[in-house]
Amino acid sequence: MSIVSRRILRPILGKSKIALERATKYKDIMVNHGIKARLGTFIGGELNNCLQLTAIYPDMTSATKSFTQLSQDQEIIKLMSTREDDPSGHLVGPEVYRSIHGQPSPNHSILLIREYDVDRKYIPETKNLLEEVEEIGKDEDTKVFALYPIIADKMDRLFVVYYYSSFESMGDIIDRIGMSESFQNVVNRANDIGKLKSSNVVKIINY
Repeated sequence: MSIVSRRILRPILGKSKIALERATKYKDIMVNHGIKARLGTFIGGELNNCLQLTAIYPDMTSATKSFTQLSQDQEIIKLMSTREDDPSGHLVGPEVYRSIHGQPSPNHSILLIREYDVDRKYIPETKNLLEEVEEIGKDEDTKVFALYPIIADKMDRLFVVYYYSSFESMGDIIDRIGMSESFQNVVNRANDIGKLKSSNVVKIINY
């Protein structure tokens, strides 16, 4: 199991550059603490132009220890003070999720994040469907990772992340694999246990 923390920053109009600079600095501080952190920008979907900062931990103990360390870091304290005096965006999170399928892929720079409304009782069935999806795409340059919330505003949301090497690769794999009969068969069965709520695309920066 992996633990993932996620922060979403929606920049204020006219302050996108400042928001990116501060988010990059925050990410770099996390990396200096030994945290596997990645910063991305949304390039498609309702969150277009927002920033996403994620961090990966092996377990919840590591995540909470990291949070404590960061809260005491003088650079973080200074950065948050600057944000308080002159905000550059609207922050959501950190929210915390646990993996239910797959692992994060540090080798892919494009993430298609699909958000589903799924009751917890359907998690076993969800895992089986995700294994089928993984099998269908096993020979492709893509990975599948799925998360369910531990600390979040919406506790019945399943996030399925499809990883790709490029925007063009995403389009090609969706055309050939996503629209295939075998994949659509899984999609149709998934509709019986959940409802797709949103779909967004993130491009990793400083990759």
